[in-house]
Amino acid sequence: MRHAREMLEDELASVSDKSAEGIAEVIQKLVHTGRLEVGTRLPPVRDIAKTVGVSPSTIGQAWKRLSEHGVIETKGRLGTIVLERESRQPWRQFRSVSGVALPCDLSTGFPDPSLLPDLAPYLRAAADGQNSFGYDSVALVPGLREALQHEVPADVADDNVLLASHVIGLLAEVLPVIGGFRSGVIVGAPEFAPYLDLLERAGKRPCPVELDDEGLRFDQFEAAVDAGATAALLQPRVHNPTGTMMSPERLRRIALLCAERNVLIIESDHFGALSASPRMTAGRWAPEQTLYIRAFSKDLHPDLRVVAAIGSRTIIQPVLRRRVGGYDVSGLNQVLLRLMLTSPDARETTRRAKAEYDRRRSLFIGELARNGIQVVSRDGFNVWVPVRSEQDALIHLAYNGISAAPGSAFQVDPGEPHLRVSIAAMGDNAVDIGRRVAAAAGAKRTKG
Repeated sequence: MRHAREMLEDELASVSDKSAEGIAEVIQKLVHTGRLEVGTRLPPVRDIAKTVGVSPSTIGQAWKRLSEHGVIETKGRLGTIVLERESRQPWRQFRSVSGVALPCDLSTGFPDPSLLPDLAPYLRAAADGQNSFGYDSVALVPGLREALQHEVPADVADDNVLLASHVIGLLAEVLPVIGGFRSGVIVGAPEFAPYLDLLERAGKRPCPVELDDEGLRFDQFEAAVDAGATAALLQPRVHNPTGTMMSPERLRRIALLCAERNVLIIESDHFGALSASPRMTAGRWAPEQTLYIRAFSKDLHPDLRVVAAIGSRTIIQPVLRRRVGGYDVSGLNQVLLRLMLTSPDARETTRRAKAEYDRRRSLFIGELARNGIQVVSRDGFNVWVPVRSEQDALIHLAYNGISAAPGSAFQVDPGEPHLRVSIAAMGDNAVDIGRRVAAAAGAKRTKG
């Protein structure tokens, strides 16, 4: 314990940023790296303040930040104790009414089950084939590499593919191996809420960049790189939550900058064949820096549980070295994916689903426009709807049996109030729902 106290005092005595945030960052880094072990009792606030050369109130503010993030806990006479490294903060809640089942749930981006391919024929075909590939002997089952090659805009080789069961789990493996503690990762403003949670848990610092009609703004992206960002999370085909589509020229400029400055790129293509934009990857211009992720849950089936990441071995190899127990995706799931990727019936089902989703989006956005609300969503399931008051809009919708996702969950910094509304679950009610969402967007409680 004395050694830990001396180490902590040495670290804090030399800290350059003596603000509450700077002091909190030093403590968080020491905990995250394991130099301050779980259960360590920190010195009294006045002792720390004297060591750093600041007021006790500054240390108190730093302790408050650390406590809010689940790094430390004050236990009365026991003092302030270091908690486990994993944050105790709850995941960002982007379901609008937790624990309440409303008739019309527009808060998630789940595909409409009625528009998905039937898994039964593919399961029967898989059962007729090889029954087992072992736990750790097969990275890709026979034929899957060729099937993937037709689906992704990157060269697929046996040593540049990483399979996982879902995008969130894959990113949880990838983020810890890129950059150091509190290294900057460029994200959209707004950004998909779980990505922001993952950055927090990996000890990364989100660097939000606004979007325009062509995707992430290049001037802000370049400024973030100049400020020290070492990686970027991109959604080049369709952005969640805004529905913005990145232009090929914008992606090219971003990729060339990242190649020049050695900034790693993690791309997520989560809509696949449901997207109207062309297949493209920053790997065309920055092959050594880019990991392209293709998910299949939206266009083929959520129960496939297969995600393919292709590209930079700089990222793939450290992830594989950290894995315990062999490959992450079973041979059976890989066979199902191969069968569906090569099936004309599955492609036709996906084509019809895309047409139906496009119809719902068009009707919904058109109704918003007729009610004076302009949005930019051009693809995908999600529409980023401006509202007068997030809370009042959610309450208004809940009263009408509709749930939506609060926009604040998708924002790094507080911004203009929005809701994220998914068109996937609207069915034949897109016009009526559009009218109700428009009314909710203008809702504002009066003081009485």
